[in-house]
Amino acid sequence: MTRAIFILALVLSACGGEHREARVTYNEGVTALAAGDLETAEAKLLAARSAAGVDPELRFRAAYDLGVAYALHADKLRNDKEPDLAKALELAQQSASWFSDALRLRTDDANTIANLAIVRARVQSISDELRKGEGKLEARLDRLIGEQRSVLDDARGAWLAIKQAGGTDPLAHQGTLTHLADRERGIVAEAGVISDLASEEIDAIGKKSGDKRSDEEKVRVVQLKNVDLYLLDSRARIADARRKLQELAAEEGVAKAEAALIALKRAREQLLDPITVLQGVARDELEVLQDSMRSNAMRGSVTIELGKDPVEPAGPVPSWLQPPAIGERQANLRDRLEEVRARLAAAVETPPDPKQPVDPKQAKVLDRVRIALPFVIEASGAMDRAASSLREQNTAPAIEHQRTALVALGNAIEQFSDLKQTIELAYQTQHQVAGLLSPEGEKVPAEERGRATKEGIASNRTRVERLKGLIADELAAVDEKAPKEAPKDPKETEAQQQQLAQAKEQLNQAEQLRAQAAAKLAELDKAIASAGAPLPPAKEAEAKLEELRRLFFSVIEHLQQLIRDQGDTRDQTSAANGDDTFSREPKFPTLIGRQEGHGQMAKAITDALAAQADAASKQQGPSKPGAPDPKTLSAAADEVRQAQSEMGDAGRYLVKARDNKQASMSLEPAMKSEAKAIEHLEAALRLLQPPQDKKQDKQDQQKQDQQKQDQQQQKGGASQRARDEDARRQKERRKQDGANDPVEKDW
Repeated sequence: MTRAIFILALVLSACGGEHREARVTYNEGVTALAAGDLETAEAKLLAARSAAGVDPELRFRAAYDLGVAYALHADKLRNDKEPDLAKALELAQQSASWFSDALRLRTDDANTIANLAIVRARVQSISDELRKGEGKLEARLDRLIGEQRSVLDDARGAWLAIKQAGGTDPLAHQGTLTHLADRERGIVAEAGVISDLASEEIDAIGKKSGDKRSDEEKVRVVQLKNVDLYLLDSRARIADARRKLQELAAEEGVAKAEAALIALKRAREQLLDPITVLQGVARDELEVLQDSMRSNAMRGSVTIELGKDPVEPAGPVPSWLQPPAIGERQANLRDRLEEVRARLAAAVETPPDPKQPVDPKQAKVLDRVRIALPFVIEASGAMDRAASSLREQNTAPAIEHQRTALVALGNAIEQFSDLKQTIELAYQTQHQVAGLLSPEGEKVPAEERGRATKEGIASNRTRVERLKGLIADELAAVDEKAPKEAPKDPKETEAQQQQLAQAKEQLNQAEQLRAQAAAKLAELDKAIASAGAPLPPAKEAEAKLEELRRLFFSVIEHLQQLIRDQGDTRDQTSAANGDDTFSREPKFPTLIGRQEGHGQMAKAITDALAAQADAASKQQGPSKPGAPDPKTLSAAADEVRQAQSEMGDAGRYLVKARDNKQASMSLEPAMKSEAKAIEHLEAALRLLQPPQDKKQDKQDQQKQDQQKQDQQQQKGGASQRARDEDARRQKERRKQDGANDPVEKDW
């Protein structure tokens, strides 16, 4: 019925006025569209659009109706008994293109904006059908969470602008708020599509008989059902947020948008392992702690330094920084943590199947869960107390409870760190301990200094003990990798034996260094207890841990991770650059801390590359095949050194912007330095990556393509187009502004 009314509206709105051939052709196309003759409609409308000339009304209407025609045609092919998804995808993409053209002609047309959003959602849905089994539901949820977070940030900015203007003109920000409401409409549409995908996957698994479902499929069904429940909740909350934003109720819109974001996060967490969820909860808990500290300062419990003299902060206190609002967020975080606690508790409380043999690896994981579970319980209790304090407007005790929760979460997460991660944690902690015991550390208040030192030593003694088991596990894994049957080629046998021997030698050396570090930590603990000289053993323990760190230091892996981390920091700096002074200020500590950490990692990589270059230059005989020569290593070290310099410039500019209280400084210079740092890091990576690997990959791919060409020519082509479209769409998403944000409205 809705479609019939819409088609009738198209007929009634057909262009009248000046009798021109192009308009006659257009009206014929609309008539064909109303009759369901889609191919004729497409041909007529396309001809009218081509002959429209400078007629703006005809250009717009023809483009708009072409979008409708191609969309209906795509739906028809998609819903046939034998659907042609590849052709449907092509038509849906053409529909999106014509709606985009119409939107370019009339940027504020609500129907065009709405229909463009629906078409994009359908393009993505068809693409996902062509890529079934590739796990795209999770990626779409991640993007949706990012979009909702962006709406929340923008809504907060609009609220601040309204309050700072004194509310004298309530319609001044009408455009911003209604635009955010349109974006929420698009988000709720995408949430519906994701919910449909989850339901389809549940139905697909449900078609199998119970005895034929794998354990993974049984778990997946439970996860997807939970996802569907939280998506249903999130859609209701997004609709509430959209309604409040349309009513120009910015403060209530912010609250509803945040509730929707929490529901989307909980939906995503149903598909994650408990440790990843713990890490996400810890990140969000840190944000809540920072907001609690800011609320504490703004409400007059403490002052904020603005220039030379401390003064009371001016300006409105945002609703989301009021203690009860933070308390609500804290309570939601605690609920998320309780879900993790229940999953971990179920894992350790479920008795093993006596008919199944014990899996040693699974048994070790369960042992780690048993150690981590008390920390999770401790964090949950601290969060509950923090939420209660915030509801009672007591921010100071809430902050202490939140800190306790963060420490407990860190201890829980650490139980699942691998060998390299544990070594890195031990080294960084020991570096801080040595700094606290040095003359420079005397600047820290005595009580805080003593507490941090004792906690650091205790944590590291536990870590080095855990490292013993991790090293033993790695040695056992090396033995498992040994081939049961020797290769026919004696040279290949010799190469395998040499590789295994080197791996064992590395791990045995690691155990020696670990034992030496443990002895120095015990000596340090004893020195502090007896009021002796703690700095020498602290430095010696740091040196042993640094040797252990270098033993497993992979330049390529660290370089790749540093590129990703610096890219994330640049994105965060870019987001902060668009904030007002009030919203930007609490982000500076995180940005500056991250940038300093990147500089330290760049220095470590530079030192490692320089050492490798020196060792390679002293090596007798030819270098190993594929290994970089000394000149290449030196060039890569120079690139990373230049990246480190750019990182330093970015960090210094961020500090300058933080300390400038007179005016809000643009962060463009910091962003440029961060971008240059990434360029230098990528240049270093290109130097270090063996080119023959890429050549071999290309040859392997060509071989695979040749083998599969006949069998997958048509189907594979459609899948590839879907993947290409997905990549193109993701690139466009980063470039598009609000005019292209999806909205929920069907034709």
